[in-house]
Amino acid sequence: MGWGLYLDEGSTHITLEDNVVYNTKTGGFHQHYGKENVIRNNIFAFGKLYQLQVTRVENHRSFSFTNNIVIGDEGVLLHGPWLKVHIFMDKNCYWFVNHKHFDFAGLSFEAWKKQTGHDRNSMIADPGKFDPRTGTFELNRKIARRIDFKEIK
Repeated sequence: MGWGLYLDEGSTHITLEDNVVYNTKTGGFHQHYGKENVIRNNIFAFGKLYQLQVTRVENHRSFSFTNNIVIGDEGVLLHGPWLKVHIFMDKNCYWFVNHKHFDFAGLSFEAWKKQTGHDRNSMIADPGKFDPRTGTFELNRKIARRIDFKEIK
């Protein structure tokens, strides 16, 4: 009922990779505070309140978030001070199954990319068929190749 993947208490140099996280209450990923963590090649799907969350702004790079697929059908995409936290985000795929308006910390996707420099090679696209009841996912291979997503076995 909480977060799927959660980094806290100064988590440093941790790699979270090749996870499928779905049906969480507060979101698929949350970093409270930490340094130089790597979040890559994960699927985060159907967080109830948020899809991704960050809490603390620090003077170093908190994490890099690359090659991930983020799917939602309710809640918000990003929760927390995303415009202030020191991160790197690129080559991700974002999708809301109900074609909801995408809000990147109060910005459109284009404004998010331009103002923050994040997600320059990311996309808003349907990444495939996902059944949250069974946890099965049929990946759209064309989309996966565009973000260098490697199939999780």
